[in-house]
Amino acid sequence: SAAAAIAAFAMVSAPALAKELRILAWEGYADPDWVKDFESTCACTVKVVFIGTDDEIWAKIKGSEGKDFDLFAVNTAQLQRYIDAGLTTPYDLAKMPNQKDVLPRFQDLSKVTGVMRDGKVMAIPYAFDSIGIIYDTDKVKEAPTSWNVLWDPQYAGKVLGYDNGEHNFTIAALTMGIEDPFRLTDDQLKQAEAKLIKMKQNVLSFYTTADEALQLYQHNDIAIILANFGQQQVKTMQAAGAHIAYVNPSEGSPAWLDTWAMTSGVQDKDLAESWVNFVLQKKIGQQLSERTGFGNTVAPFDSAKPNDKLVWLKDVEDPTKRADLWNEVKASP
Repeated sequence: SAAAAIAAFAMVSAPALAKELRILAWEGYADPDWVKDFESTCACTVKVVFIGTDDEIWAKIKGSEGKDFDLFAVNTAQLQRYIDAGLTTPYDLAKMPNQKDVLPRFQDLSKVTGVMRDGKVMAIPYAFDSIGIIYDTDKVKEAPTSWNVLWDPQYAGKVLGYDNGEHNFTIAALTMGIEDPFRLTDDQLKQAEAKLIKMKQNVLSFYTTADEALQLYQHNDIAIILANFGQQQVKTMQAAGAHIAYVNPSEGSPAWLDTWAMTSGVQDKDLAESWVNFVLQKKIGQQLSERTGFGNTVAPFDSAKPNDKLVWLKDVEDPTKRADLWNEVKASP
């Protein structure tokens, strides 16, 4: 009968129309207008769940053994534990032609720390930002080029530091010319501690949030800021009318890199790869940077000039030890 034929047809076509992509991401990485565009291009539905912390991503992906999501946004340092736990699926670069047109520093994925394993591409770089130096252009006449400006006696009492042991020891290690600033020997940690105690003499105060840094800047005579929040911090300060500029020091700027990783439970690999290829468009990259202040991997942005040296963050040798030593630095007279 006609009714039976229609019912049979509905059963066949429903799954074909019901292509669904399940994304776990940070705010700003899968905006509604991009999702809408992608849905109309691929005739699918996209479900996005936004997360607030690295721990939350891990809980959701590990908790479902990768089955609740197809794609997730994760930084390269955190990514390693997902790969170790078998929770990711490698990409087929042939399905992502837009990766060929990304910025030069992201083109050869074998040169991007942490995204490949055993010759396979485990994640695709998407957004990044560096930890650099913000300086007041009225008070600092010549743009600083080195981290050593934090120790410069002419700025004594006019430096804002960032209250975090891991990053401060990394920066001290960079000024000491240590090749891997994330893996320090006990001896190097001691030398870095001595160096940071010297830096503390120059520091008016250590901040923890970008808002706090802005408050301190507005109420004190500040010339130099260790800018832990990179371009986001620049954006906030400029919006408040601050006369500032930003540099990535020549020794290298520690930088985080967020990527798209595909779960071990990915339902439709082609669809997941299509999304990643879709968001690697110049237009979307530019919008991502304009809206969030982060760098993107496709369109040039203020986060980094082409020759800036970025040192992609890795897990450090001993977070607890760095935290303890940092507390000693802060307690020093």
